[in-house]
Amino acid sequence: MPSKKLNTQEAAAYLGVKPCTLELWRCRKKGPRYFKLGSRVMYDREELDTWFASRGGAYHGHCTPTAERQMSNIFERIKDSLNPRLPEVLADLLPGGRISGKEYVCASLQGGAGTSCATNLETCKGSDFATGESWGDVIALAANVWNMRQGEAAQELTRIYHIDAEQTAYPKTHSFRQTAVFSIILPVPDSAPQPPRHHAQHGQASALWRYADVQNRTLGYTARFETADGKVILPLTFGRYGTGHPQWAWKALPEPRPLYGLPVLQRPERPVLLVEGEKTADAAQALFPQYAVLTWSGGANAVNKADWSSLTGRSVTIWPDNDEPGFKAVLEIGTLLKNIAFNVHVVLPPASLPKKWDVADPAPKDFAPYQALQAAMTAENFCRSVSSRMDGHMVAVQTDTPPPDSDELPLKEWPRFSWDACPGLLGDFVRLATRNSEADPAAVCVTALVRFGAEIYSYGGRSGPGPHFYVGETIHPPRLFAVICGNSSKARKGTPRHPVTKLFARDHCQPADLKAWGVALPARESGGPLSTGEGLAHHVRDESDEERERHQRQNPNEPIRDKGDKRLIILDEEFASGLACTKREGNTLSMGIRCFWDSGDYAPLTKSNPVTVRGAHISILTHITMQELAVCLGDVQAVNGFGNRFLWICARRSKLVPLPSRMPDAELAPLQRELWRLVGLAQQRGTITMTPPAVDLWKSLYAELSQEHSGLAGSIINRAEAQTLRLALIYALLEGAERINEKHLQAALAMWSYAQESALYIFGDRVADPLEEKVLAALKAGPLTATELSAALNRHVPRERLQPLLQQLEGQQRISILKQKNAGRPRLIISLRVISEESEKKGE
Repeated sequence: MPSKKLNTQEAAAYLGVKPCTLELWRCRKKGPRYFKLGSRVMYDREELDTWFASRGGAYHGHCTPTAERQMSNIFERIKDSLNPRLPEVLADLLPGGRISGKEYVCASLQGGAGTSCATNLETCKGSDFATGESWGDVIALAANVWNMRQGEAAQELTRIYHIDAEQTAYPKTHSFRQTAVFSIILPVPDSAPQPPRHHAQHGQASALWRYADVQNRTLGYTARFETADGKVILPLTFGRYGTGHPQWAWKALPEPRPLYGLPVLQRPERPVLLVEGEKTADAAQALFPQYAVLTWSGGANAVNKADWSSLTGRSVTIWPDNDEPGFKAVLEIGTLLKNIAFNVHVVLPPASLPKKWDVADPAPKDFAPYQALQAAMTAENFCRSVSSRMDGHMVAVQTDTPPPDSDELPLKEWPRFSWDACPGLLGDFVRLATRNSEADPAAVCVTALVRFGAEIYSYGGRSGPGPHFYVGETIHPPRLFAVICGNSSKARKGTPRHPVTKLFARDHCQPADLKAWGVALPARESGGPLSTGEGLAHHVRDESDEERERHQRQNPNEPIRDKGDKRLIILDEEFASGLACTKREGNTLSMGIRCFWDSGDYAPLTKSNPVTVRGAHISILTHITMQELAVCLGDVQAVNGFGNRFLWICARRSKLVPLPSRMPDAELAPLQRELWRLVGLAQQRGTITMTPPAVDLWKSLYAELSQEHSGLAGSIINRAEAQTLRLALIYALLEGAERINEKHLQAALAMWSYAQESALYIFGDRVADPLEEKVLAALKAGPLTATELSAALNRHVPRERLQPLLQQLEGQQRISILKQKNAGRPRLIISLRVISEESEKKGE
């Protein structure tokens, strides 16, 4: 009996398509007249199957019901054949795992030792708890492992395990298509629908945690499901398959994954508390509101998949779950944060607490969580303390040097960089440049500041002398010199230069926009090395018309610069070479650098070939290692003002990134365009002043900034007021402001504070004058007469050398000189100032 023919609605339901789509197919197949018949057209099932096969056997993921039933039967036969062999099949698909009870466990869908990925040995249902991927049978698991569709995976399983081919004959009308790649959209747009709370396999979510960036923009979610076999944690992200419509999907964020709780890091004064799990993080934040509580996604086995760069320079305390996986995760995190965080401490849960206890669990009556937090220990002490509890299985934390024998060893801490120095556009760029890079944020920040200051100065026929700030009659332009100093060649001192160079390119700026913004040509660049003052002056000299014409003939492809353009940015990677030049007799580099930092004028009184420069704008960024600096920086250059013209910036590798990625053009382009708009705006500025609140803030800061510091480090940082003002001027221009306000001063102070801490770290307790160190060391034992002090110096120091030094130390209030009456000439009693003050308090 022939099968009943179907009308349009029935045929569309049979194929799983819309009626209009079906009619359009028939129209193309048999002519336009059939399109007008509409629902009166009747369809034969065999005809529909033939049409469907001609379309490749699939449309929007559907196949004909006949083919679907055939495929379903085949899948069942494959699963029935493989279920008795699941231990063997799982070992092949997920090598390196092990059987634990009724489950096969491994690290991930790539296999390996671990427990994050678990599959039931009876049903083959399983999940990868670190990524959120799940499967309901052996075919779905194979499809996930091999990254193919289930039909293709079924065919491959049939071939590998020699399943009866006659029982698994695939319908001719079925065709497999490659699954579209899911592209995650970050951050989630405001127009996105609410995330789903229901999962097809696990049911309704019991909790949903929102992941956001530091600006509180949504990145994704993590959902918790309560099942008969226990909890299931799955990630949820927003994106699209191929070119389809954006949608939510149960997929993990790309690695390295952001931490949970990042918006609380906007308050830099808060110490950071790290716990395991989003539920625990919420409970800890309520319990310890003075902390910024964070966690990472994926649990104890996903520590290496998290992005820890947001904790750069922060004080971090880690509170692990009370079990071995939690303890091991702490040690792994401690190693990752060792070269990133300011310091790291760990809370050791008491042995009396229940196993797997965390902060979200009720606390026993005899346990005070706040006291436990205050008793946090270093990661090394934590490892030693907890090793005995785990039967000695804990691995010691790696340290660069063995612990000192004495607690009195005066070690200096690495300077702590504050993100207060990176407001607005600058902060957005520094975070982008360091997200997937080993560059130090402080080095990237100062490089961008120096480069911006080099571009914005006006010249020649442009409107006025450019942006500047008056202190009395002294003009301070947006001109900075900086030295990036690292402990070794692996400090990544030069890494910040490349993202800054890309930012200051004009790849994403249209010529019409640059013209509308009034932007001049970029400042000229030089790679150095620094050699002489005359060499600097030659590059910014006033060229004659003949020189300009000759240069244009020799370089026809270069754009013609305005005649008064004396902007020059020097990007020198070998400052040691320049320091060596300053030690040569008659070299003028030191004098030239001081002149070009102060006023931009250079006019040495030389007899032959004099080079005179007026109004030059030279900015210098250079690099050196601390080992080279100790050898190359001469005593004279340290104290004659050469050293304090520079901002000294400590830099080191922020994190280990084997293959740093490039900055995405989509994120860089708006920053670059806004930067050049601000450059054009700044070049039109003239005299910049402070707002009244900023004046009040400056007055409160001035006494501390003007304090005179001693020693070699003091010689380096004794230009704090001028450096801070120039930084504040640049921060104001970076915001497009017409006046310096409080926020600009605070950012400048944060940057200067890091430079000052860097100088103290680099130069430490060294004195500028070696004799000064010997005098102070001799007086530490107690007051001495002038004769006794001379004897302590082995009587090798002449009076003409010692007398001015003692007067300088007394003027700095570091020593006291007391004239003691005697029968003859009065004796001079010399003592350290602190000893004299203590004696006065005692009434002696």
